[in-house]
Amino acid sequence: MIVEIVKHTPLWVFVLFVFLIILGLQQSKQRTVKKFLLLPLPIGMAFLSYYGVFSSFGLSPVSSGLWLFALVSVTYFSGKYFPAKGVEFSTETGYINIPGSWVPLLLMMAIFFSKYLVAVLSTLQPSIVLSAGFMIFCTLLYGAFSGVFVARAMSMWGKKQNHIVKKI
Repeated sequence: MIVEIVKHTPLWVFVLFVFLIILGLQQSKQRTVKKFLLLPLPIGMAFLSYYGVFSSFGLSPVSSGLWLFALVSVTYFSGKYFPAKGVEFSTETGYINIPGSWVPLLLMMAIFFSKYLVAVLSTLQPSIVLSAGFMIFCTLLYGAFSGVFVARAMSMWGKKQNHIVKKI
């Protein structure tokens, strides 16, 4: 059964998987970036997770609202209680030094495999995907994953802002 599922998986899904692995491995290493390079990853992952909501459950106020609620809630609580550590801003270069972390790779894989599982279930067991409980669970999960990405980026961006405020 697993072999049949993989055989019927479109090629672009494998390309996306490899791309996410490479991106996640890059995030695991210490790097120095311009502040604007903090934005593409959380924006991209939020888009991917919302696409999962939209493609699986349609564009409804309920699914969109639940996704947004989870994203905002997790962004707030994750940013407040689990800020990015070890991030340093250099006033000389204008770059942000970010220690490596495996968290982005884990989150990317969680979003990817969640979306993949929902796609497989929608083909094999569509009644499960159509249930309200499943929709609520998935949309909250997708939003929560995105919220962690957004919180990490905001926390890192905040290191730069805090440095500027302290300097003044």
